[in-house]
Amino acid sequence: MLLWCMTINMICIYYLFRGEVNIVESYIFKIMSYGLIIGFRYYNYNSTKTFFYFRNAGYGIDKLYLYALTCDALAYGILLSLLKLVKYWVSIF
Repeated sequence: MLLWCMTINMICIYYLFRGEVNIVESYIFKIMSYGLIIGFRYYNYNSTKTFFYFRNAGYGIDKLYLYALTCDALAYGILLSLLKLVKYWVSIF
């Protein structure tokens, strides 16, 4: 899941800086990719056998996905802000 999220982040940033999509469209693309991630996991893996370590610790799978994808969206926003700031400072100097 981490590899998929990082790949989607880099693809969104690439097309964002080329000017082919805007920020809202990149977040829509990320939300669609989150749906694909969750769908792929539930389709290919038996939900009773996946993440049994978290189940034994008392964490729900839905909360696990929610926390992971929320952290990814926040990390994407921070990365995007930092890259926009660097691009702005580079254009000044």
